[in-house]
This record gives sequence, structure tokens and C-alpha cells, in this order.
Amino acid sequence: MTTPVAAAGASARYERTVVVDWSARAAPAHGKDTIWIGVHHPDGCVTAENPATRAEAADALIALLADGVPTVVGFDFPLGYPAGFAAAAGLTSAHPGGSPWRAAWAHLAEQIVDGPANANNRWDVAADLNRRLGTNRFWGAPPRRAGPHLTTRKSRPPDPATPTTQTALPDPAEFRHVEIRLRARNTRPFTVWQLLGAGSVGSQVLTGIPVVHRLRHHPALRDRTRIWPFETGLQRPHATVVLAEIWPTLVDVDHVDHPVKDARQVIALADVLADRERAGTLDLWFAPAVPAAAREDVLTEEGWVLGVE
Repeated sequence: MTTPVAAAGASARYERTVVVDWSARAAPAHGKDTIWIGVHHPDGCVTAENPATRAEAADALIALLADGVPTVVGFDFPLGYPAGFAAAAGLTSAHPGGSPWRAAWAHLAEQIVDGPANANNRWDVAADLNRRLGTNRFWGAPPRRAGPHLTTRKSRPPDPATPTTQTALPDPAEFRHVEIRLRARNTRPFTVWQLLGAGSVGSQVLTGIPVVHRLRHHPALRDRTRIWPFETGLQRPHATVVLAEIWPTLVDVDHVDHPVKDARQVIALADVLADRERAGTLDLWFAPAVPAAAREDVLTEEGWVLGVE
């Protein structure tokens, strides 16, 4: 199991909250369904920026976080895969000595090529992961990118007890523990395996995790940045910068005055995070009630959504 790691320079209070709405678009774009970064600043001012590319977004986040202000950053895509994914895909053997989430992150950071104008190879990486898994777990490619290891539509779900052809390990589940909890509450989070279609998050995971990996290991940030809950445990982090997974649809956005829904969502959630920190209730979100049987999966591979108690 992952041992929580403390970071130097921890602050008693997070003075800034940031929410990032991600996009896997293959070309620069602004407006609806693009990248939005909502920031609740220490002085109470709230801004929403709309970088055209993932490279611009990463650079903007690095510049923002380099000032040393204690900050919680939430990303609106999963930071992990269902338990068993890294082992079934042979990633833990390729990256020995660490937790499964680290192996998956290292693999994506090494394999995803994302250009300055958003051109990327996510379809190729997904197809190769399916080849490794021995099943077409990832699905949702555009017809021109479909092939024997990546289909346009979902394949018949494999029997969870059936070993994959590559590793003789059970195929990873459809949903993570946190998504199962959300679905039990009549919400409908999408599976990480779906790469295309309205509401899908799979492509955001493939293109987003390498960016979070870059932030975590950037020379200006690495000594005071930690990933919740992988490196912190299910508790309030002792780190100056905390990178976490969020789900903007958990909060109401009707009161926010902005023409773009994505911007309303990042503004609203950045406000909620700041309000809870001031009220002392953000700690409850950092320490959700996760069943003992699921804790190791959550802490070593799947992660959790900040705000799902």
C-alpha cells in the first residue's frame, strides 16, 4: 500500500483553489467543450481562463503554482484506473517497485505524445494498451482510427473471472469504487474506457494524466506538491500544493454569470472549495468514508473524487 508522504512547507490553510475542466481536442480551440481554468484567488477574486491548448494550460498552471501560495487544484478527469489495470496491462513489471498508479502514470507520461497544437497519439496508445490487456477494454475510436485493437463501439464485456491473454490476470472492472458509489446515488459517471462521445472521459484521462505527472515532477513544484489521495492518504494533505480529482457536476452553477457552461462549472467549484476551506469543512472531503475492503484499491490505483463523501 502507498505510504502517505509529507511535503515541506505545508500551510495551515489553502489560500487559493483551482479547478480545471480538461479537453482532449486535437486542435487549438476556445469556448464550449475546451479547457477552462477557474481560480479563486487569495483576495477573493475569481477568474476563468480559457487556454487554447493543453500545452498552454500546463504552462499556465506551472506559472500559477510556482509562486508558493498554498493551493488545491482539482482536475475534472479520473486520476486512476479500476484496480488491476496496471498489472493486467503489464505496466507494473515495466515499472517495478512502485504502486500501480505510479506505473500507469509513468507509462502514459512516456507514451503519450501531445504536440503544441494539440495533435496527439492517444488512439495509438489506447490500442496498444488493449493489445497488452488482451481485450478491447478501451473503445470509442473514430472510424478512421479503428482497428483490431481499438473499436468504434463497446465490445461485449469480458467475464471478470476470465484471465487476459497477455498476463493471465483478471480483466479490470468497468468502474472504480468511487464511480460505483456515484452510480448508487443516481448519478451517471462515465467509464474511463470510453474514449469518444458526449460526456466521455477516457481521452481526457489519457491526455490529462501526463500533464498532472508533469506538474507533480516539475522542478519548481515537486518538493511541495502531492497527489491526493495516492501520496497523502484519505486525510487532509500536508503539502503546499495538492493535486486532486474533482467532478464539477456535484455543485450548482446556476448562480454563476458566464455564457459558457464549462466556465460556470469551474468558477462554481473553485468557490465551493474556497468556502469549505474557510469554514473548516474541506477536511471532510479529504477524508471520505471509504470501506476498508476498498481502501487499498483506492490508495494504490484508483484514486477518489474530492467531494464524494
